[in-house]
Amino acid sequence: MNFVDLEIRKAKPEDCIRIRELIQELADYEQMPNGPKIDYKTLQRDGFGSKKPLYECYVAVVFGEIVGYALYFWIYYSLGRKALHLEDLYVTPFHRLKNIGSKLFSAVAKKAVEQSIGKMEFVVTDWNPAKNFYKKRGAVDYTEKETFHVYQFDRKAIEKMASSS
Repeated sequence: MNFVDLEIRKAKPEDCIRIRELIQELADYEQMPNGPKIDYKTLQRDGFGSKKPLYECYVAVVFGEIVGYALYFWIYYSLGRKALHLEDLYVTPFHRLKNIGSKLFSAVAKKAVEQSIGKMEFVVTDWNPAKNFYKKRGAVDYTEKETFHVYQFDRKAIEKMASSS
């Protein structure tokens, strides 16, 4: 189903309150017990408060309400061209299966093409049916194809390493 009043557009600073609400919905869906550690003011500052924003975002608007978003940022790879990391792609449950996620994803892909991006990457939990959405569009699970694994340090580990010199 397509909406006559569906608009996919770049996010604006005033959208950050709603984007933060949707980030919370996504965290709840992904069963993240501690939820997001960001507020809408931080989203405004980091996305709109400088000449070099830390992220960019598209929103899906239906009849004046933001019902989805795609948040992404740029990565530099020493072995190739720059890349784009899709941090979040989320559409509210009521508006799923209406092609809105596809339109958000296409907007990000168009931006990647404009910026001569060599690859796009993202993370999906193993239980999330969104895996099929991405695979249907040609995504490859790097952990299955290659021998690379993604690791992270939390804040406590970073502080420990920083103080151990």
